[in-house]
Amino acid sequence: MNLRLGEDQLLLRESFEELFAAESSPERVRAAEPLGFDAGLWKQLVETGAAFMRVPDALGGSGAGLLDAALVCELAGRHLASAPLAESIAATRLLAEIPGEAARAALAQVIAGSAIATLAVAEPWDGEDPLVPGGAVADLVLGNDGDALVLIRAERSGHALPNLGSAPFARIAVRRDAPGAVVLLEGSGATRAFESAREEWKLLTAAHVGGLARRALEIAAAYASERVQFDRAIATFQGIAHPLADAVSAVDGARLLWIEAIWAIARGDPRAAAIVSMAYAFAAEAAAEATSRSLHVHGGYGLSLEYDIQLYFRRGRAAALAGGSAAAELQEVARRLWEGADVALPPAGEVSIEFALDADAEAVRAEVRAFLDEKLTPELRARAHFSWDGHDAGFQQEFAQAGFAFPHWPREYGGRDRNPYETYVIRKELTRAGWTEYAITTTGVIAEAVMRFGRDEVKRDVLTRVARGEAIFSMGYTEPSAGSDVAAVSTRAVRQDDGDWVIDGQKMFTSGAHLAQYVFLLTRTNPNAPKHRGLTLFLLPLDTPGIEIQPVHTVCDERTNITYYTSVRVSDHYRIGEVDGGWAVLAYALELEHGGGFADSLHDLVEAAVGWARQTRRGGRAILSDLRARERLARAAIHAEVAQLFEWRSLWIGAEREPDRGEGAMAKLFSAERLAADARDLVDLAAPDSLLAGGAPGAAGDGHLEFAYRHAAGTRIYGGSSEIMRSVIAQQTLGMPRSRS
Repeated sequence: MNLRLGEDQLLLRESFEELFAAESSPERVRAAEPLGFDAGLWKQLVETGAAFMRVPDALGGSGAGLLDAALVCELAGRHLASAPLAESIAATRLLAEIPGEAARAALAQVIAGSAIATLAVAEPWDGEDPLVPGGAVADLVLGNDGDALVLIRAERSGHALPNLGSAPFARIAVRRDAPGAVVLLEGSGATRAFESAREEWKLLTAAHVGGLARRALEIAAAYASERVQFDRAIATFQGIAHPLADAVSAVDGARLLWIEAIWAIARGDPRAAAIVSMAYAFAAEAAAEATSRSLHVHGGYGLSLEYDIQLYFRRGRAAALAGGSAAAELQEVARRLWEGADVALPPAGEVSIEFALDADAEAVRAEVRAFLDEKLTPELRARAHFSWDGHDAGFQQEFAQAGFAFPHWPREYGGRDRNPYETYVIRKELTRAGWTEYAITTTGVIAEAVMRFGRDEVKRDVLTRVARGEAIFSMGYTEPSAGSDVAAVSTRAVRQDDGDWVIDGQKMFTSGAHLAQYVFLLTRTNPNAPKHRGLTLFLLPLDTPGIEIQPVHTVCDERTNITYYTSVRVSDHYRIGEVDGGWAVLAYALELEHGGGFADSLHDLVEAAVGWARQTRRGGRAILSDLRARERLARAAIHAEVAQLFEWRSLWIGAEREPDRGEGAMAKLFSAERLAADARDLVDLAAPDSLLAGGAPGAAGDGHLEFAYRHAAGTRIYGGSSEIMRSVIAQQTLGMPRSRS
């Protein structure tokens, strides 16, 4: 797995960032309106070769890959470039692939700077000529007329039709009998050639609007950090910060999607065409919300033409819709995902990005899969449960002794020194097999904190037991009056004359305490210190006298616990970290929790809903053929894909020791919020069948959708509430001040 751009791509971005900053300043952008074309900028794009960068070297271009072109279009979006760059790149790549003198002559004109080429990407309404992006300044327009690829030699009007984005739109007759028309190619080859160019345009446009949206959010965050109301910067208000955090998460997800689409094309992935449609549709939706929210943050000033944010608001939506309804692309997602539609895709060229795991990780996957197939007997599978209650002590020991429970641990603690990717596939195989990973994941997080902050004797005695599968940990953070504000705990630990501690208090949601051997207990040891500075953590044996555990059953079909501590005496031996220094230990442990999410739950939800839609009929037709149902299912499928990409990105950041700038929080926030929304929507889609908690396997009545709806409610709270994640993202991703009130 590699999500790092290559050195050449970093240099490419640096050089074009400088070009656009100089040639597409806000002043230049405004001066180019209402036509939306800057001749000086275009001259630079021709001279640098950007306008035709996908054309092979032999024909006068630079033979750039699709990822390089998308990165340049992303920067063009950031700077509101007044030029039909995405259209020109896709059109010239198409011209380079078409044999014949007419195509070569047209391409030579563009490379010489004497002509501008564009694509008629939008399907026209009956009886109308298509609205062509860049058409008002183009000399050459490529489009389809039936099964013919047509080149229209147009005359630049120099006057755009008034439009939302002040873009150079024009209506142009794209027909083989139009004046100046040349048929370049006919038949299925012509149709597929143009289709591949349009798919390329979708990806370049997704990158363009994504860059634009990200810049709009940065402008909004900076404005909110400076704008003072009620004696405070408005960025400190959660009502301002949290919507921006949601928006930037979606924009980041859209970026990952178009990068994945290019990677999938390059490796011949059969899902590539579907991911292209996902990227285009989701980027349009994310950009619309981001730019609208960014304008709203400016209040009344955002409506003023004197403020730049309105340019992003108008142009972001217009650019995304230049090819027609982006929402209609959801139908393409459905057609490509669930009907196997054959779509012509553009060549991608070399792609250094890699989403797949290496051979070593795949070998581990095969090994653990074989182990699970052998060890998960019918008796164990019959009592399997996704939660803590699916834990089995005997299986835990076998799994640990095989080296699968904590394979990334150092060998001195009983691990195998496996890398994070190999550990990841082991966890994924547990989930695939339907076995719980709650005990392993929770124990692993706490154990790593113990490795870093615990005493040698605790690490030697306790962690070796854990590595053998003989002990697991539960978390004792939350209290009735200290939930997200975890530092507000009141459970007391008082030092005794002999050095031991006596603990009194109560904890809520101590999940797994009825099965675990230890609880990682957060206590207050200095009531006179500021609340973050008077905390101490203990790894408390749960068989210590004075501990009472009472079950709490949830709507999510899980058991958690209330735990009571009455005069519980514990040796200082079990203290983790410094006295009154528990906040540093806790912060480390909480950071380890970030980066997960519920991508698997989203994928399972979509699979169950699609299965129901395939086999359920109404009016003689499968529900999956209903346009509205397809749209809803496709949107959920996109969310599942984005959630998976966030999960992979967090994995990669951790494995490569890259700084986390809110990416872990995004993974958790996006997957939890979209799971809740999609479960609610798909339960509605399949109602009333979806209300049933049992029934035929594979049907909505098998209980999967009903369970997903209940389970999703907890995911917005587990591991830090969505509100906490939004605050983290606002601070770490957008650079906004702390927002907690």
